[in-house]
Amino acid sequence: MTAAVEMQSDAAALEAAALWCVQLSEGELTEREWAAFDAWLAQPGNADLLQEAAAIWQASGAIADWPGVIALRTRALVDFRKRDRRRWMGGPSWSMARMAAAAAVLIVTMVSIAWYALEPRGYRTGIGERQVAMLADGSHLSIDADTAVTVRMNDRARAVELADGRAKFDVARDPLRPFTVAAGDKLIVAVGTSFSVERINGEVRVILYKGQVEIRDRADTARQDDGARRVLLTPGSEFVAAVGSGRPAQISRPDLSQSLSWEQGLLNFDQEPLASAVARVNRYSARHVVLADPALGAIPIDGVFRAGDPDAFVDGIVAVHPMRRRVDGDEIVLERR
Repeated sequence: MTAAVEMQSDAAALEAAALWCVQLSEGELTEREWAAFDAWLAQPGNADLLQEAAAIWQASGAIADWPGVIALRTRALVDFRKRDRRRWMGGPSWSMARMAAAAAVLIVTMVSIAWYALEPRGYRTGIGERQVAMLADGSHLSIDADTAVTVRMNDRARAVELADGRAKFDVARDPLRPFTVAAGDKLIVAVGTSFSVERINGEVRVILYKGQVEIRDRADTARQDDGARRVLLTPGSEFVAAVGSGRPAQISRPDLSQSLSWEQGLLNFDQEPLASAVARVNRYSARHVVLADPALGAIPIDGVFRAGDPDAFVDGIVAVHPMRRRVDGDEIVLERR
């Protein structure tokens, strides 16, 4: 047997295994079909081929219920059945032309499934809404209210874009695929670790809970020389930098338990600038708090408030600071008194 004939034979065997895998996944077979399957399975090597095909098919299970994949799989089966599957199951009467046609259907289906698997996945929470998601690699994503996140994954990288709001990432360890979060003009790079990223009032804030992350300027990501600006964050540290600013970032050691209070629906402020506190309060309520004078935003505040209760927050502020509240439609205005 020539090499070309052997390759053709191997390809046909793999295609047959894939077709049987599709058939078995779609429901019960008739007695005649089971007999054909048993005869095929008894041939040397076919059991291993079926196991390989099943592993590939099962690997697509995470997206099997996506509408696009269901439609593609259905079309492939309909087309296959139209091409007279019984002649194929009968054995040698199956022509190479029909085999090629069925293989083409499978290729289109698998390529389309791969495209859907790599399609960017968007997460968006509304006012007062929090969400928890498990990513395809096993990483855990906790999303704060009024937050927009986009996730892209392939066999080389895991990339997240934080457009707005705040999210915490518990990253599954995978040294061959770095986990990156782009926020503003910063890129946070991790492997297996736990950290949060927030965009608020023109700043990017990163808190590292465990592991290690490297923070880069996105404009420098292609540079490998010493001129590239990079910060290696250690556990228990917070990185704060203004987007688009050339000023050095600030590194501090926050209270980690306090920084995670938002996951329990609490807003915990410790000498927090009022402007940042108001921005976080406004994530949880359609009734927004507004500062009549931007200068008020620099006033540091303390306290623990329940998310979604802007009135209690404002009451606490006016009780200890020289401010008063004024209601203007759906807004609660804080002004000097």
